[in-house]
Amino acid sequence: MRYILFTVMGIFMAVQAQGVDFNRWYPYAQASQYAQSQGRILMVYFWGEACPYCDQMNTHVLSDPRVASILERRFVVASVDSHSPEGRALSAQMRTLGTPSFVFFVPQGGTLKEAGRLFGSRTRAQFLSELQQICAKVGGEGCG
Repeated sequence: MRYILFTVMGIFMAVQAQGVDFNRWYPYAQASQYAQSQGRILMVYFWGEACPYCDQMNTHVLSDPRVASILERRFVVASVDSHSPEGRALSAQMRTLGTPSFVFFVPQGGTLKEAGRLFGSRTRAQFLSELQQICAKVGGEGCG
């Protein structure tokens, strides 16, 4: 138990010392630690390499400066390849239906509580609106 406590404290201090680049996407384990230590919404993005809808989201939605700005201000993003061993396990654990899928969590009492989920490709305007709804739901205010 003591080892776990020291490990968590060490990670927290390393995050504080290095700072977290919220413009960057992280593996799930790292992103969930950052979300908890920084009190941010965790967005877990499940994608697949051969998924045309994921390509559409990456090219036309997630790369949009307005979307990127909101994600950077309020979220920590975990990028999960749903076909990797970790991705298959996380996909089963989080009960995602396929790709692209987005599962949102908010830190609460030392754990992450699910705050919403989205499945499938969507327009930039729709995704922006849904991000605003997630922000309002978990923080009482929009992402702006």
